[in-house]
Amino acid sequence: MKLFAAATVALFLLAIIQTTPADAEDQELSRSRRSLNDVPVGGRKPYDEKQAEEQLQRTLDKLTAGEGPHYRIVKVYSATRQVVSGTLTRIDADLVDSNDAQRRCIVEIWAQPWLEQGHEVTFKCHNQPAVHARHSRSVEWAEKKTHKKHNHHTLNKVDHLFHKFQVKYKRRYANSAEHQMRLRIFRQSLKTIQELNANEQGSAKYGITEFADMTSTEYAQRAGLWQRSEGKPTGGAAAVVPAYAGELPKEFDWRQKNAVTHVKNQGQCGSCWAFSVTGNIEGAYAIKTGDLQEFSEQELLDCDSKDSACNGGLMDNAYKAIKDIGGLEYESEYPYEGKKKQCHFNRTLSHVQVSGFVDLPKGNETAMQEWLLTNGPISIGINANAMQFYRGGVSHPWSPLCSKKNLDHGVLIVGYGVSDYPNFHKTLPYWIVKNSWGPRWGEQGYYRVYRGDNTCGVSEMATSALLA
Repeated sequence: MKLFAAATVALFLLAIIQTTPADAEDQELSRSRRSLNDVPVGGRKPYDEKQAEEQLQRTLDKLTAGEGPHYRIVKVYSATRQVVSGTLTRIDADLVDSNDAQRRCIVEIWAQPWLEQGHEVTFKCHNQPAVHARHSRSVEWAEKKTHKKHNHHTLNKVDHLFHKFQVKYKRRYANSAEHQMRLRIFRQSLKTIQELNANEQGSAKYGITEFADMTSTEYAQRAGLWQRSEGKPTGGAAAVVPAYAGELPKEFDWRQKNAVTHVKNQGQCGSCWAFSVTGNIEGAYAIKTGDLQEFSEQELLDCDSKDSACNGGLMDNAYKAIKDIGGLEYESEYPYEGKKKQCHFNRTLSHVQVSGFVDLPKGNETAMQEWLLTNGPISIGINANAMQFYRGGVSHPWSPLCSKKNLDHGVLIVGYGVSDYPNFHKTLPYWIVKNSWGPRWGEQGYYRVYRGDNTCGVSEMATSALLA
């Protein structure tokens, strides 16, 4: 679809704030053919100090405009960025407050755009209590200062949608002050939704969800988060993809063949990598034995020393760890707790063993189809920017907003299909992706992403375990 200039500029500015810049130059890929600079999915990565300072200055300007806390930057020491259910930026800096007192502070800027346009900001300064603020309030104050006369038709429409939202999701607010706060958050969510829908190249819809009136902190308790941590991929053998006999089927779905367990929820733990791996092994085990079982992610959090539990990991590291540990227990025997604890793996309860793992050919989505049909669901890394706003449909975001170089989330491909729109002369092939944010996200916990042009890096990090 054509991109309108105004919407493009707006969305591009949004991307500058909320996405990690791509590397200036392509780097040599390792044997496992990663494009992450060896940074695991679900973990943390350094953030350019100059860009961090610019982002922090914008944040301070917005908070000041909104009668938020007043700080001035003296020096930025370091910064990191984590992709969670949104984006979390941490900046270590010297700041001067409104009383001209200089303090060393850690500033956390947490953006979950499908909840609200504004960001939640926390200042943790030395020997001072933490200070919390939100952009949404500052945006509202800025609007009041610059637009004294509002369009009553627009306001009435927003009020009407907000009323329907309250009825549908049974919202009851304590008082009028809370009602107005929730309405402000809801209004900013509508603006984000409008920008995304205007620039969507597929059929995806970004719209009102049950989280549209919640702050980032409130939603984090429901949707969970995932981060990045430092680490090195171990590298797997190149997959020998069997040639499929005959013409590839137009659509295929392992859910219909009893090889996919229910949608799980990783909670407030950066363990997407573990869920991606167990999903892959659950599928392979079901195809091999005819028995669909749930395997333990918590065992990986506790016993995998190659990855970083809730601070992120890599799927290929996890495969090797499972082999070294001696297999996986069932979920029911080693249940998920969402935090790292002492390893208590019981080898006598190991129900599946891994002999190794393979990397599928990078950039070859036909090979991915052939592998999927024969061997089962595929573990992948993906750029999750578009997933933050997703409600349903085939997602095909504008490529600058979903770079294949910035894979930050581990998920599972369980099938594929094609959506045809003859009236619009449009065909949208897609992958069916199982997420780990619970069944209330997306399409009952699933994501359909465009298939055929490496959208959001779906074929950059495709792997699979080999069962013993």
